[in-house]
Amino acid sequence: MNKKANKKLKQKPRTDAVHPVLRVHKHHLIVKIVEIALFFVLFVCAASLAKAAPINSENLELLINQERSQRGIAALKINQELNQAAYNKSLDMMSKNYFDHYAFGRTPWNFITEQGYDYLYAGENLAMDFQTAEGTVAAWMNSPSHRRNILNSDFSETGIGIVKGEYSDASGIRETQIVTNMFATEKPAVIKFFDTIISGIKSIF
Repeated sequence: MNKKANKKLKQKPRTDAVHPVLRVHKHHLIVKIVEIALFFVLFVCAASLAKAAPINSENLELLINQERSQRGIAALKINQELNQAAYNKSLDMMSKNYFDHYAFGRTPWNFITEQGYDYLYAGENLAMDFQTAEGTVAAWMNSPSHRRNILNSDFSETGIGIVKGEYSDASGIRETQIVTNMFATEKPAVIKFFDTIISGIKSIF
């Protein structure tokens, strides 16, 4: 065997030695892909948890005002009279097993005025069987009439009433929670003044 042939034989192991290096790179790539996949799963789970706020007044108010703020509409302020009106409406629906704006001869406005709130504008949103605040507000925003209430610049105050309990309908009895969201703007003092005068005149005649 000549020197050239011998030299070629000695070079062959070098070519074979490249393979383990390739296997190391492939293994490293697989590990990285798995790490990225795990990170993505954790990120999605964390994002889902972050968007799963419980249904309470604070979370609903925050989400509703975020929708208004994104469109340059002034935030709604919580009013305790409206809070009580909303709670009474939710309690009435739960105890009497109905889910409607008008029932048993009563309107949403009855619940508001019973709390001594003299409104200029008023509106009402209802929700039932939702598990998260985000789901509740998203459903309202996907409904034209409910969306109009949320984004109505004539409203300046809000009240939220949540009642949990057993609700019975055609499908049976189930544990659920009913949400009432009242929107309103109170009459200015000058309008209240003229209303008082008009009421006084009417009482005379």
